[in-house]
Amino acid sequence: MLLKFWMSQTTLVMALMLAFAMAAVALSLCWLSFASRFAAYVQNWKGVVPPFVAVPATLFGLLMTFLSQDVWEANRSAYRAIAIEREQLATLAALSSNHGLNADDIPRAVRDYVETAVGLEWKTMEDGKESPETEAALNRLTRAVASARIEAAFERALVDTVMRLRSAREQRLAIAGAFPDDRKWAAVIIIAFITQIALAIVHLDHPRPQLLAQAIFALAAIVPISLVASVDEPYSPPNAVSSEPLAQLLERYPQK
Repeated sequence: MLLKFWMSQTTLVMALMLAFAMAAVALSLCWLSFASRFAAYVQNWKGVVPPFVAVPATLFGLLMTFLSQDVWEANRSAYRAIAIEREQLATLAALSSNHGLNADDIPRAVRDYVETAVGLEWKTMEDGKESPETEAALNRLTRAVASARIEAAFERALVDTVMRLRSAREQRLAIAGAFPDDRKWAAVIIIAFITQIALAIVHLDHPRPQLLAQAIFALAAIVPISLVASVDEPYSPPNAVSSEPLAQLLERYPQK
């Protein structure tokens, strides 16, 4: 729940919240090392060699790399799905206007589909769900294409285009429904905190060097974590993939 709330914020707010958490950990470790009643006991841990920090730091780097790769791939797939969907809708526009289709059934069905996808489904995808209205509009479009009385070659082209459109929509919905794995994000953040503990252990001589090391690591961790987390869900705000490429198609189908 806490991770979900954090990831629903803007990039700046996520960075500030993470900075506050890491600053609190750093100050707590510094207080524990030099000012608390346990300071004398903690000072007995002196002697841990600095390369020890590389163990959790390397794990953090690897986890962050794998996680960011998954996120970027999901975003590329999201943009690709919309591009394919727009391409198939544009193809339907060209075919339905140039090959003897006198009825308005197909243009009307295409417009209904785009309107429901842009106006309704983009909102339901924030929760990883599809829009029943968009599904119904796509079914009407499929029936309109299947019942078109045109040459067999053009009919096959229309049917193939609708099938590719349906496939692109299913891919878009699959991406929207693939909620982020909270366990991966929890692992990254926990390893970041463990790295802070490791930094404190190898800087038990003076508080200022310890705090400086903590600050440098915090800055290095906050930037990638916040940027990657801000786009972890491609169709969810605040950095959702825009529906504008589909909305632009409405200009080809003026309201009648």
